[in-house]
Amino acid sequence: MHFEGSFSVPGRPGDIIRRFADVPRMARCMPGAVLEPQAEDGSWPGGMIVAFGPKKINFKGRVTTAFDFDALTGSLHGRGSADMRAARIGVKVGFSLRNDPAAAVPTTVVDIVSDAELGGVLADFARTGGVAVANVIMADFAKRAAEEFAQDETRVTESAPAAPVPLSAGGVLWAVIKAQFARLGRVLGLVRH
Repeated sequence: MHFEGSFSVPGRPGDIIRRFADVPRMARCMPGAVLEPQAEDGSWPGGMIVAFGPKKINFKGRVTTAFDFDALTGSLHGRGSADMRAARIGVKVGFSLRNDPAAAVPTTVVDIVSDAELGGVLADFARTGGVAVANVIMADFAKRAAEEFAQDETRVTESAPAAPVPLSAGGVLWAVIKAQFARLGRVLGLVRH
C-alpha cells in the first residue's frame, strides 16, 4: 500500500526535525502507539493498540529511525504483528520538512511518503480502504503533533506522559465515511453546475 500526503505543524523546520527526533514524544502523538525504552541496537520496541469496540488487538513490533538534520529529512522503518489471524505489517516512511512561506507565523509543511506491506487479515483491508484510513490516521497525528508543539511556548514544567489511548477502529471508520460523503457532495455539487 503506497501513501503520500502532507500536513503542517507550528514551528520552523530546523526546530521541528529535532522535535521529530524525540521518538518517545512523537509516539505519544500517534493514535494507539505504545513505545518501550530504546534497545541497545538503537531500535524502539513497542506496539499499537487498535480497539474494535470493546475488543482490543495488540500489535507488537520494532521501529528504527534515522534523521538528517541538515537536509531536514527522516525515515522510519517498522515491522509488527498481532496474534489475531496472523495480522502482519511492515512500514517504510520517509518525510521531508519545508518552510511554509504563506503562513503568518513560522509553520513547517511535512511531506510524507509511505509504503506498507500488510499480511494476513490486513491484506484485504489494504485493498479496500487502506489509503483512506491512512489519511485519517495522518490527520489525527498532525492534529496531535500541532497541539504538542504549540505547548512548547507555554510549557512550564514537564508532566508525566498520559497513558496511550487505543486507536479506535470505529472512530477511524466513521471519519473515513464522513470524508467519503464530503467528497461525494463536492462531486455532486460540481456536476450540478
